[in-house]
Amino acid sequence: MAESVSNTTGTSSTPGDPLIGRVINDRFKVLSIIARGGMGKVYRAEQAPLGRIVALKVLQPNYHGDTDPEFHKRFFLEASLVSRLTHPNTVTLYDYGQSSDDLYFMAMEYLEGRTLHRLLREDSPLEVGRALHILVQACRALREAHGHGVIHRDLKPANIFLVRHDDDPDFVKVLDFGLLKRTDETAEEALTQTGLFMGSPKYMAPEQIRGERVCAATDVYSLGVVLFELLTGKVPFERQSSVNLLMAHVSDPVPTLIEVNPLVQVPTAVEEIVYRCLAKHPDDRYASMDELIDAIKQAGASVGRPLGSMSAEFGHSVVTRLPTSDENPVIPLASSLPPPLPRALTTPSPESLVADLPAPPALREPRRLPLLLGVGLLVMVLGVAIAIHRVDAPTRPTPVVVAPEVQLSLDSDPPGVEVLENGVVLGRTPLRSTWTGARGNPNAAHALVFRLEGFEDQQVTLSGALLSHVARMRPRVTEVPPMPSSPVEPTTIGARAVRRAPRVPHTNTQTPTGYRDNVY
Repeated sequence: MAESVSNTTGTSSTPGDPLIGRVINDRFKVLSIIARGGMGKVYRAEQAPLGRIVALKVLQPNYHGDTDPEFHKRFFLEASLVSRLTHPNTVTLYDYGQSSDDLYFMAMEYLEGRTLHRLLREDSPLEVGRALHILVQACRALREAHGHGVIHRDLKPANIFLVRHDDDPDFVKVLDFGLLKRTDETAEEALTQTGLFMGSPKYMAPEQIRGERVCAATDVYSLGVVLFELLTGKVPFERQSSVNLLMAHVSDPVPTLIEVNPLVQVPTAVEEIVYRCLAKHPDDRYASMDELIDAIKQAGASVGRPLGSMSAEFGHSVVTRLPTSDENPVIPLASSLPPPLPRALTTPSPESLVADLPAPPALREPRRLPLLLGVGLLVMVLGVAIAIHRVDAPTRPTPVVVAPEVQLSLDSDPPGVEVLENGVVLGRTPLRSTWTGARGNPNAAHALVFRLEGFEDQQVTLSGALLSHVARMRPRVTEVPPMPSSPVEPTTIGARAVRRAPRVPHTNTQTPTGYRDNVY
């Protein structure tokens, strides 16, 4: 099936590695090692005769899958399926095969950049727009994979690679479909051995942990964990042991973003995406990547970050280039800056009073000049008076005002109920959010309506710093209208009297031959 591994002239840059300097299948010259793993290594290699640099993934010669006896079969399944994926946000597979001395290899696109895992270690949490930009690209790659019946099952920051593409420093490449699963497999055809634990505990969906059937919603859950980590810098569940961590995914409620990181400020629309992705039951999550992509686009628009044309305006653009005269400057998140004092609490200076005045009119209006001179003189006198008052006044600490906020926690039985206030849709249950500003007044009353097709509307009025409610929806009872009665004429069959509808007289006086009025 494949040609042998041959030796070529060259020196090894990694002493003791037998593959450095060798050529696999007469076309891939191994140059250096990139990464090591329990199952194999990834090398930097050159493909002949193209001269193209590739990443060569090679299994360890003595690796036989340990507890998975069909690992090599799954290796070729991965290669054959990934080779069909052509989306720009998916790593490209050029070639794969097996040598005569049982070296299993894949030649993939060589990428220069960093993993999302490394970015999180260096620069987290991320700005909301940047996080959505990265996530929507991963969704697009998975949308193509799901279209081919492939579920990734191991989505995590380490498998999301970021490269610079044109002016976009955060161009996504989804890696490592090694734990992929075909959605059309039967239990007998599945290549994953029964009882074999596969996946990353921090990012696994509850149904995957329980060994149940995985689907597109399984990848949605993992992306929800990734988005949670992008926004807060932490995953939703951290436990001392892997067993406790897995059980937390299965049964523990998802914490709010502000509980995990009180310093972050995330728009309500983005919070709703996180909580719906992390629903315990697959049916309560987004049913497809298309649905998730639409939700991310709407959330991006709500925060002033349209996702259709995102490029370098997120993250690195703040330090790598300045906005031109026709661009709007990039403003960092309010969460990264100290909260400004309310304007009413700051003592104005004479300069600030002058700055607050409207611009002077043009000279072609000379009649207003004396008025402006009078206003200017008044401002100067006021400034002097304020300065004298500040000198004589005792030093007092500047009051710190904490902006009020309201925590929203709404659930329902069944979930997925639409929540409205004053006719405006707030989202669907389970709904978690933090309200600030005008809506963050804990003394305000909020009249909420829970609405779901086929169920009676439920109205509730909540107030306070925590708006918490569980709506128990009651099915709507519909009366079945009685069937209209029509006059019938009796007839007799045997000893029973049967009522029969009256005959409709024929308009044609001639009865066709072979037909009867009553075929019974």
